[in-house]
Amino acid sequence: MMPHKEADPSREFTPDQYPDFPDGFPTIQLETISLAKLLIGNDAAEQDRVFEVCKGRGFFYLDLAGCEAGATIIKGADQAAAAAEDVFKLSFDEKMTYRIHGTSLDGYKVAGETHTDKDGTKDTAEFFNVGKNENDQMKKPWPEIIKATKPLFRDYIVTAHGIGMFIMGILANKLGVDPAEFNSRHRIMKQSGDHIRLTRGPPREKEELPEIQTPSHTDFGTITLLMNWLGGLQVWSESSRKAQLLNHEPDVPGEWLWVRPKKGCAIIEVINLGDAAVKFTNGVLCAGRHRVIPSPGTQGKYPRYSVVYFVRPENECIMKQLRGPGIPDGPEEEKDINAEDWIKQQAAGLGIRFEK
Repeated sequence: MMPHKEADPSREFTPDQYPDFPDGFPTIQLETISLAKLLIGNDAAEQDRVFEVCKGRGFFYLDLAGCEAGATIIKGADQAAAAAEDVFKLSFDEKMTYRIHGTSLDGYKVAGETHTDKDGTKDTAEFFNVGKNENDQMKKPWPEIIKATKPLFRDYIVTAHGIGMFIMGILANKLGVDPAEFNSRHRIMKQSGDHIRLTRGPPREKEELPEIQTPSHTDFGTITLLMNWLGGLQVWSESSRKAQLLNHEPDVPGEWLWVRPKKGCAIIEVINLGDAAVKFTNGVLCAGRHRVIPSPGTQGKYPRYSVVYFVRPENECIMKQLRGPGIPDGPEEEKDINAEDWIKQQAAGLGIRFEK
């Protein structure tokens, strides 16, 4: 095995180096929700806004100012991005020793693992997934950089998971469902597909668009918390109730629109409702179709890092819709499937393979 690079936990991530998102690109206007109003103020109007946007597009900005949980995410994302800068500098041979294998999504995904279109064009992003449960024991081999960041990951996981489930609790109440129904499917100590993902997209190689880092998809989870500092995320202009089409193309006419970093914010938080939320609510909540391409304009000269946390159902959770006044009855499933097998199916559909 190649020698490990030593971690430097004191090194800081410096997003101030990045130029502003350029003008002249079609952008989407997303709602901004205040985390402090939700967590501290129990603001009924803000809760109504969360519900409406999650029924519509499934994406919104989350303003992290004014509360301890938000401060933890802001600081933790900066520290995790600094670790990501170092871990992706490891040699290709060493990174490949941590490659995703077995029955878990934890580990390293090499660029080119998935297809971005029906012609088989390869993606350009690489990432490390550090599982919620793996972080406790670190049973798999991991770079020293990741091991040194373990305490940070733990704080980030607990906070991000709590934020996600708080939002799902709001949605449950609006649907006439006991929030315990969601909570019992997403207990933090239970084995699940939850993980932190450190992602690196390379700088743009050519001027023309697109050069796709992550293909068109909807997230196969319940709720996703994304932190990034450069443009690159794009969402489809039209909302859709269908998920996991697996043909790399949106199912309704429209266009790709950029998610623009907000002025006055050091970072942005985008919350995306995933496929599990759609399945649990029989399509009342919407999973947003999105993709990632290199940043536009002068931002494209820089590698693009992001820190993502996926809240997913427990492995043993049976993927059936919930029942409540706000959820229309749907057909019974032909056969029961648990979340662990369901997630594997979704990952395989995107081209992520599990090695023996």
